[in-house]
Amino acid sequence: MEIKIVITKKNKEKILRLIDQLVEFEAEGMIVEPSTKTDLKSFEAIQSEGLLKELSTSENLEFAKPEIKQRQFGAWGMFNSYTPGKAALRVLMKLLNENTGNPIKFSRLIDECMIYFSRSGLYKYRGFPKRISESARGRLAAHLILPYHDMGLMRVYDGIKDGHIMLTKEGFGFAKLQNPLLDEDRKTRNLSKEESEWLISYLKAIDGLGYKEFSLLKSLTDFLAISERQFADIVSWFKNNKDFVQWLREGSRYKDDPKAFLRQLDNVATTYTSGKVALLRELGILSTSRATYKVLSGLEESSQNGKGKTQRK
Repeated sequence: MEIKIVITKKNKEKILRLIDQLVEFEAEGMIVEPSTKTDLKSFEAIQSEGLLKELSTSENLEFAKPEIKQRQFGAWGMFNSYTPGKAALRVLMKLLNENTGNPIKFSRLIDECMIYFSRSGLYKYRGFPKRISESARGRLAAHLILPYHDMGLMRVYDGIKDGHIMLTKEGFGFAKLQNPLLDEDRKTRNLSKEESEWLISYLKAIDGLGYKEFSLLKSLTDFLAISERQFADIVSWFKNNKDFVQWLREGSRYKDDPKAFLRQLDNVATTYTSGKVALLRELGILSTSRATYKVLSGLEESSQNGKGKTQRK
């Protein structure tokens, strides 16, 4: 396959940023090849209620032990929605049931999700792939589903390129919660209030294990609550965070080129700003009004509301 890209002054920075990310993913083995051993099955006739029924027959399945990753700043900045992963949990449950509880190939899960998201109409909502393509497939796998492994809601064995995937008990608990897009006719928001409180409480619970999404989101929320902010202010907040700069420098191939590193820092800070703001909006912490960043509630308050619904053992 040959792809031709026209680079202009207007899109230069964006194209270079995307190329940087693709090179990094390929180097880390994060480009997922389509499954060649499994026929793609159509989910066209499956309704969300059907996926919920699958969950009711799964109580006796053996769950994988979660593997919480050390992530100083939570999920990678391109992770901007919890909802595709939530839908993937439902699809994974169905596949595990069909496979009598045995692990599923990660590539097969991605295949099935791409088909289901397209034919169920979920592609119309933020975070879900808008089309079936290799680039959309790779983004779904690396940016939107793999973080669920990192935070312990799924378990991937032997890498995402050739590995297998199982569900954890925590992931099963989250999968069972009602979701507006999957279970309701009135699709007013991506996550229910119960789901948001569950996620915030869970993120707080795993913060001490090294997955620091809660710490980052709380610090950002506190910053936004002080006074009215603009998007550029949030980008600067990341760029002025010494730990964030050091973290990026340690893994950067531009660390010995000050000019190139500053350009990369600006790009990554912008990516993290977009991603984390989107998560806070989805969780109901920030107003959904465009170009405004009004804090509606604190993360500590929401985590207390979700306490007891999330139990890690």
